[in-house]
Amino acid sequence: MSRKIKVLIVDDEVLVRIGIIHAFAWEENGFEIVGEAADGEGCLQMARKCKPDLIVLDINMPGMNGLQVLQRLKDEDYPGKVIMLTCYDEFEYVREALRCGAADYVLKSNLSECGLPDAVLRLDYGTDKQPDTENTLSQKIKCEIYLRQKMDGCFFGDIVELDFHPDCFCAVACKIRGIEKVEARYARKGMDLFYRSLNSLLEQALQNCPEYNMLQYDRENVGIFLSFSDMTSTHDIWMRIRRLLPHMHSIIQNYLDVDMLFGVSAFVHGEEEIKKAWEQACAMLERGFLEKREIFYYDDVRENFQKKDEALKTLEKQEVLLKEQIIDERLDEVREGMQAWCEQIRKGKVADSGHIKDFCQDIIKLIQAKEKSWSDLDIAEKIKEQETLEETETLIYTYLEQILPERTDQNTNWQVRRACDYIKEHYRKDLNLNCIAEYLELSESYTSRIFNKYMGMNIPAYINQVRIEQAKELLKNTNKKIYEIAQETGYISTTAFHIAFKKQEGITPIEFRNQ
Repeated sequence: MSRKIKVLIVDDEVLVRIGIIHAFAWEENGFEIVGEAADGEGCLQMARKCKPDLIVLDINMPGMNGLQVLQRLKDEDYPGKVIMLTCYDEFEYVREALRCGAADYVLKSNLSECGLPDAVLRLDYGTDKQPDTENTLSQKIKCEIYLRQKMDGCFFGDIVELDFHPDCFCAVACKIRGIEKVEARYARKGMDLFYRSLNSLLEQALQNCPEYNMLQYDRENVGIFLSFSDMTSTHDIWMRIRRLLPHMHSIIQNYLDVDMLFGVSAFVHGEEEIKKAWEQACAMLERGFLEKREIFYYDDVRENFQKKDEALKTLEKQEVLLKEQIIDERLDEVREGMQAWCEQIRKGKVADSGHIKDFCQDIIKLIQAKEKSWSDLDIAEKIKEQETLEETETLIYTYLEQILPERTDQNTNWQVRRACDYIKEHYRKDLNLNCIAEYLELSESYTSRIFNKYMGMNIPAYINQVRIEQAKELLKNTNKKIYEIAQETGYISTTAFHIAFKKQEGITPIEFRNQ
């Protein structure tokens, strides 16, 4: 039985190395990638250590370039094959590489097509080391087809053994945010390079998780199924997953400059639960519209989804009421109704973004028809483009401010007074818009809008004003040191206190005390 052909990949660009790894089905064709190197010296060290049968080598690297590495390999009697990667198709580069012993060369622009696979497969590696090209439909592809059918709930054909253990597993849905922008960025290089890079980075993050299957489900979603049969503690498994996913998010963002959302199902049991797990994971992706986070776990909202029907019925009643208010021309109640509707969405945590946007569009069209106001006809289209509930809510409120008559809202005044009282009581703490909105049980955008409107300043400015007034009292009536006053009034440093005080009062705290 022939052994696998050992391959070493050498390129100074990590994304090119990732592209090489995914440009060809190495393992399925009898190859084994034994290492990677980012420069010439690293290549020589790995070649001595791993003794690869094939080196895929970049011709243009900083320091020792590919031609120099090739000459060193020749001097050290390296017995294997070398395929050169180049961005230069000028004959002199190729001729020099072939003269130094390269078996072939491939243009980097041709990696994802037939260039690299053809070059790799046509070489002679010796009688005991030949690539396996007989099985055209690899086990990996069979596995992906089988898993996709299970995810879609339409299985037919042969049963295939999966890499994860279906006795107990979870599904992870990974969504590429802003896929249209990513496609625009890769218009010249091609999305194949992006998907290969993405899959390679995900596999690198999963290298310590031997039991998993992964597939590109569609243009913006990747599915991962994980099991941990070597671990008995459910708590330990969840801790491992909750460490893994932030790491995964970080490396995708750092290497590809792409933001991703992750939805994680509960643990389920048996292959018949694959569809259920995938649906749970996808449902968690919807929460990215409701909350400013990247990772969402079904277990965190299990109770909400168990009461989903009840929550949606409550939401439906509010939607009927809102439409009645518009039809009956009780337009002064619409703002408050929209606020209650948005807060019910946040509380319930089960509404999907498509329904939210559709209802907002219906409300806009109903108001336009009732008011016979067509000044902002594209507002309904703008709603479709919003990526979060917060953005959608802000757009709706801005529109309502323009179209509905102004009135004095006693409830809104009361909410602003509550915010002011809370700030005066807790100014020593680390206050911000988020914690004020949470206290009022309102959205950040709505809290900010009503506070600005009724106070004539934003919340950070008001917090600073309260702190400075308290600091002035301490400066006048106590002998406390400046740094002590800074700490007591909620400033993180004496410097921040000095800057804020002088900006508001026009003089330093010491000058104020000495007046």
